[in-house]
Amino acid sequence: MSSVIKENRLKRFEGKIALITGAAGDLGSTTARLFSEEGARLVLFDLPSTEPKLKQLIIELLSLGSPAVIYVCGDVTNVEDVKKSVQRSVDELGGLDILFNNAGIALPGSLQQTSEEDFKKTQDVNVYGAFLMMKYVSIKLIEAGKGGVIVSTSSYAGIKSDETIFAYIASKSAINGMTRAAAKSLAKHNIRVCAVAPYMLEGHVLDDGLEALADMMKGAEAGPQEKEAIKASIMGRLVQGCPMARAGKMKEAAEVVLFLCSKEASYITGVVLPVDGGVTA
Repeated sequence: MSSVIKENRLKRFEGKIALITGAAGDLGSTTARLFSEEGARLVLFDLPSTEPKLKQLIIELLSLGSPAVIYVCGDVTNVEDVKKSVQRSVDELGGLDILFNNAGIALPGSLQQTSEEDFKKTQDVNVYGAFLMMKYVSIKLIEAGKGGVIVSTSSYAGIKSDETIFAYIASKSAINGMTRAAAKSLAKHNIRVCAVAPYMLEGHVLDDGLEALADMMKGAEAGPQEKEAIKASIMGRLVQGCPMARAGKMKEAAEVVLFLCSKEASYITGVVLPVDGGVTA
């Protein structure tokens, strides 16, 4: 019985085409692997600087039996790059069914510490870029007339405030509002719109964030041992603030993305689903 259940699960996205932004990052690549395992054809979209990672990921996915996968190098804040990613999905893979709207950046800093440049950059990528992807993917989905799913990456920070990441909180609060508004306007076209809101996930983003926060708190002049102690202290506070007392795993968040994109979630839209170990409970 268990083998039958597994086989059915692996076919959930057979015949479906998913476009993933931020595909070279930890969550994007983990989600790509899971989609591929379950039969989806993929468009991987990320910055030109990530091209070597995208090529390596494609080799990996094809070796694991991916039905089809292509990559697009571009910037989600560039409307022509966004249009190109959508059109290549249609031209080379035959359509588009799912958008995982995952590209984003996280720059530390409180209200007073956040520079005007960092605030604008964060909103450009996390809000404007997400808007462009939602807009042009939804246009294509409406034209095709088959419905579809858009899932964006939000954050616990869009639900529960954190003074150390002011610009990031602003951007993820906007994602939550855009998700709910788009869900209402697109429901009549059978297009569902949701978001996942992770807490801290093991990987490069968490590591880089700890490094940046340590620099911000003590200054880049801190010695290696002092900086490690600061990072350990920050991590301790983060864990202490989580009822499950640990960081999440990338796969735990990626599995939720796949659930929201699946038939099992066919009556779910407009939700921002925390994947946070109980932090926002």
